[in-house]
Amino acid sequence: MTLRRDIQALGMREAREKWRSIVTHVIDGQPILILRDLQPSAVMLRFDEVQRWRRIEESLSALHGLEIYPELARSTAELAALVRGHERASVAALRGLARQSRDILGALRTMAVSDVPRGFAGLLDEIESGRLMTIVVKKQLAVTLVSPREYDRLRSLTLAATWFRTAGLDLETAEPDQISAWVRDFRERPAAAASEATGA
Repeated sequence: MTLRRDIQALGMREAREKWRSIVTHVIDGQPILILRDLQPSAVMLRFDEVQRWRRIEESLSALHGLEIYPELARSTAELAALVRGHERASVAALRGLARQSRDILGALRTMAVSDVPRGFAGLLDEIESGRLMTIVVKKQLAVTLVSPREYDRLRSLTLAATWFRTAGLDLETAEPDQISAWVRDFRERPAAAASEATGA
């Protein structure tokens, strides 16, 4: 998983000059942070990693339909109570969640790898505003640029995704009916058994 690897930072000029080499590194699994005026401007991730998180977002939406909001947990220790319905989200917390941008759910936009250096500054402007761009290499969707804000948001969800997988629900692959069935089963488990299953 790309998000678990240490990120490498490069300045805007170096990124533009070494563009094709950088794209190759990202395809190999190395996330790259592009800095503009020493400030985070864009993060480059493998396209399939972004698609993975898009599927996880869809599963989180299914949990929202059951009034379960994992994003609001302050730590994984709270997730079991949230799933069981023992803790309810406040109206203020739900409003804050609704205001969060979810860039990866935006429309797919593509750009040929050879076209990027010519319009690099303009591309970074778009990424900073929350619009993703996917780079095409040899007719394949290869690398996606996301905003640093979105990258941080996705990283904040990694522990929750791991908790659910350990508890028996893979948010990347689960269908809505499977999620509903898993929640019912989890709520029927004795609390101690559920805690042992998740390592709590």
